[in-house]
Amino acid sequence: MIISHSARITYKHTVVNTCGDKILTSVALIQHGVPTPRTVVAFGVEAALAAIAEMGYPVVLKPAVGSWGRLLAKVNDREAAEAILEHKQTLGGYQHAIFYIQEYIEKPQRDIRAIVVGEETICAIYRQSPHWITNTARNGQALPCPVTPEIHRLAQEAARAVGGGILAVDLLETPKGRLLVSEVNHTPEFHGAIQAVEVDIAGRMVDYVLQAAGA
Repeated sequence: MIISHSARITYKHTVVNTCGDKILTSVALIQHGVPTPRTVVAFGVEAALAAIAEMGYPVVLKPAVGSWGRLLAKVNDREAAEAILEHKQTLGGYQHAIFYIQEYIEKPQRDIRAIVVGEETICAIYRQSPHWITNTARNGQALPCPVTPEIHRLAQEAARAVGGGILAVDLLETPKGRLLVSEVNHTPEFHGAIQAVEVDIAGRMVDYVLQAAGA
């Protein structure tokens, strides 16, 4: 199949649009059968409180658009939920009126970030921290993680669900050892990974881009 330059640009725009919005990412993952934490989107405080009660505490409230682990909140009880939801509602703006609610996964003080370049999962790292937010941007420590067949399979399934390309797929380990895809990032940063793995991450990305461009 021949894809024109304009079609290729449009295709990549859809990937950016999907991954840049956690709601659209969750929809894509669920539609493609990729295992992901239970997620609910609510459009009002009462609806959010009802959804949280049904899901069960604790839960995680995330902004629909955001990165670096910013503006995340672990909500342990209804009192905390009411306070956080009221705070967001008071801030105003449509983004603060949309509540993205995800079940809290009791992970082993780490998550996994897998770097996907096309049909390859070139490396993976553990992001370890005693805090429940393990992002390296929030002082999480990057440690090498083997790319197991399961990590590769899930990373590729998640990448295909959002449209493929160069992506970072974040996975959570449940207490029973199951892996769930939490997020897919279209602008993967690797300042931690580059110190933890013996892979030329930037070089692999550049090679992929040049090949895609027909250079």
